[in-house]
Amino acid sequence: MPTARVRAHSQFTLNETTKRYDDHTVLDGATLAISPGDRVGVIGDNGSGKTTLLRVLTGDTVPDAGRVSVSGRVGYLRQEDGSTASGQTVLQAYASVRPGCVEDHHDELASLGLFRVREMDQPVETLSVGQRRRIEVARLTSGAYDLLLLDEPTNHLSPGLVEDLEEALTHYGGTLVVVSHDRRTRERFTGRRLELRGGSVVSDSA
Repeated sequence: MPTARVRAHSQFTLNETTKRYDDHTVLDGATLAISPGDRVGVIGDNGSGKTTLLRVLTGDTVPDAGRVSVSGRVGYLRQEDGSTASGQTVLQAYASVRPGCVEDHHDELASLGLFRVREMDQPVETLSVGQRRRIEVARLTSGAYDLLLLDEPTNHLSPGLVEDLEEALTHYGGTLVVVSHDRRTRERFTGRRLELRGGSVVSDSA
């Protein structure tokens, strides 16, 4: 098992972290450290522990053993469709996690390249799954979070929108952890690459 890159002021660390569901071990003594500003791509077969790793970091899942330490504000994009509130426009949904007036964030949202200006006033309930997912991505990359955990962020997105997502992420200056099966996304990703196998970190390379 690779030794964790333990550094001062880590964004998060896992030390011999284990999680079981009944008789099935999903994380098996996982040890890992990520520093502020790191960009990390996580790969592994289905059932290797990728989603459980992210859920442990968000606090949604409590490990059965080991230690977990996370600092800063954490944003989490789940695999499943998000619950962006209906009754709001695209701009209102985005601005709901930002300080100040709604209109103050019009240019900010437009600059991310995820929505056209004419789409800003579109009601959320009329959006496709992919469009709602773009709202979540926009909110997460807005600067409100220090650590982003993205679980299959390209789900429900067309190839063109995948490129828009990747462009938005290039402007995010915090710590980024991405789980993805998308071949093109993995090929274009720059940063550390972690491989999970059987719930353990078996590879950690720059």
